[in-house]
Amino acid sequence: MMRWPTQCYRQWLPMICLMMSLSACQQETVNLPAFDGEKAFQEVERLVAFSPRDAGTPGGHAAAQHIADRLEQIGLLVEIDAFTDSTPEGLKDMMNVLAYLPGRSGDSIILGSHFDTMPGIPNFQGANDSGSSTGVLIELARVLKNQPLNHGIIFAFFDGEEGIANFIPGDGLHGSRHYATRLQKEGQLERYRAMILLDMIGDKNLTYTVPANSDPKLLKSLIKASRKLDVREKIVLRPHTIITDDHVPFLNINIPAIDLIDFYFGSQDKLNDYWHTEQDSLDKISTDSLKISGDITLEMLRDLGAFIDF
Repeated sequence: MMRWPTQCYRQWLPMICLMMSLSACQQETVNLPAFDGEKAFQEVERLVAFSPRDAGTPGGHAAAQHIADRLEQIGLLVEIDAFTDSTPEGLKDMMNVLAYLPGRSGDSIILGSHFDTMPGIPNFQGANDSGSSTGVLIELARVLKNQPLNHGIIFAFFDGEEGIANFIPGDGLHGSRHYATRLQKEGQLERYRAMILLDMIGDKNLTYTVPANSDPKLLKSLIKASRKLDVREKIVLRPHTIITDDHVPFLNINIPAIDLIDFYFGSQDKLNDYWHTEQDSLDKISTDSLKISGDITLEMLRDLGAFIDF
């Protein structure tokens, strides 16, 4: 299926967004469909079929194409942003997938997830890291497709989050660093209201271990959303913990960002011993946790003024 080149997107996207926004404003308000945890799980299953999906490999490229195809099937405007980046193993060709829903304000909120797997782990599915967040974002795209939006939504699926050589300086976060650099070059960073990153959010014992390097206003929005959904007990604040994740490149260019991550993914409470092992498999994923993660994200979008009517 043909993809528009990046230059073409940059030239025509503002006009397309304006026309689609005006059209949406003329229509009656659309009721928001419920986020479906079962549908999100099915998306995780589909992605895991491409494992291993390490950055710069045929499996990784196939996973990116699969995500793009699913988003196009849902009806979003999709861009595959291919780039080459330096790694400890030399240059690697990587692919971010971006999908757009326009809003009338001209501002945007970025929802992010990586989709690659950690290299060098035998029988690794990466169902939670990064299948769960990818599945939730694709289901969110379905939910939001026909919703009149005040702020546009950018779904950003990042390649190369995992370090090729276990996160030595300059390795890892390849896709998010590439996209943040692109946004900085394009200018108008003030038009990006927030970046909400989802990572490892499908654990059956879901606990968001929110790191200190998350935007305070977005943290308040998360707490508000969790209370509204009666899941406040699932939020654990870690005021002395810094996590290097795909939200960091956006913080570095002054886009408010938060990392919704469950770093208690293990065999016992508060352990993380399933992380980056073959234990990260589909049987560890909960449809209830996927739904909670989707619903929390929707409530945060509401709080951030993303919807014309909700």
